[in-house]
Amino acid sequence: MLTVFLLLASLSHAADTSYSHVKKGQTVPFDGVLMTNDALVQMIATQESEVKTCELNSQTQMSLQKNELDLKYDLYEARCEAEKKMNEELIAIRDEQIEKDKIKDVIQRTAFFGGFVLGSAATIGIVYSLNQN
Repeated sequence: MLTVFLLLASLSHAADTSYSHVKKGQTVPFDGVLMTNDALVQMIATQESEVKTCELNSQTQMSLQKNELDLKYDLYEARCEAEKKMNEELIAIRDEQIEKDKIKDVIQRTAFFGGFVLGSAATIGIVYSLNQN
């Protein structure tokens, strides 16, 4: 505990003060800017105000950018879902059309072979009847 106190005490003596209090009419041993306490308070308040303004502006910009990106993401997600649903419906319609075409194909083949058999039977019947006379 004593060593910490000695360390802190030595650091406080080693520090160079960069300010001094001056009374009206007193001369100063340095070149620089002399400010009243009110001007110093005003300068500090202005700086703190600017820091807070910058922080608020950055938070606002981040919030706006996040909202914009969230909106874009939601739009892309909705578009993807709509296209996915549309593709599923198109596949269902295509499969339904393929089933209809299969039925039509069977009917057309049956009609073709039925017509062929009927035509062959008619030809055989005609040829047989002509040979009978």
